[in-house]
Amino acid sequence: MTANSNRKISFDDLVACASCDWLHYREIINRGARASCERCGHELYTRKPFSVDRTLAASLAGIVFLVLSLSLPFLALTRGGISSSISVLDAVSALWNGDMRWLGVLSLALIAVLPSLRLGLLAWVMMRLRYRMGVKPSMHVALRWAEWIEPWAMAEIFMVGVVVSLVKISALASLSVGPAFWALLGLIITTSLISVFYCKDSVWQLLTRHSA
Repeated sequence: MTANSNRKISFDDLVACASCDWLHYREIINRGARASCERCGHELYTRKPFSVDRTLAASLAGIVFLVLSLSLPFLALTRGGISSSISVLDAVSALWNGDMRWLGVLSLALIAVLPSLRLGLLAWVMMRLRYRMGVKPSMHVALRWAEWIEPWAMAEIFMVGVVVSLVKISALASLSVGPAFWALLGLIITTSLISVFYCKDSVWQLLTRHSA
């Protein structure tokens, strides 16, 4: 329903189209449904089923995959009978010790620190909502930070770079991927699932409702 000036409501009951700025009344929709703009048809908001439960499960799985990807061997290289293995943290350390400290710090932040921070914040907020542990003002801040960090958590970009490097190095030596490689792949899959499961509008409605 399009908003008009004859009805007094709060701003929380209004939603603007991100495409054409047309203002609508926020209405309750069925689980699994989506609300669209009356003018341009752009999606306004959705109500994904079991969003909190699924986002919580994917976030916890992502934390496990992230810990494994950082602690286990990532890549093994064999040439001339000599073998060596390296982990993600070893690669960061090599950059730091090779006078490329800013690149090392940036790599650590984008591959490890920001993804772990985002997953931790999401898991904390979803866990408190799932088990009805009460809503704190800090949960709003945590969720905003988690949403802001999302574009900067670039584990998938790191994986693309690794695949390109593997193709180039494979002609020079024998390569084998370690368990951390598959853990990082699992992390990428779980973060993609979070994007599918996470219903921003539903979660914020829960936070607003329980904190009121």
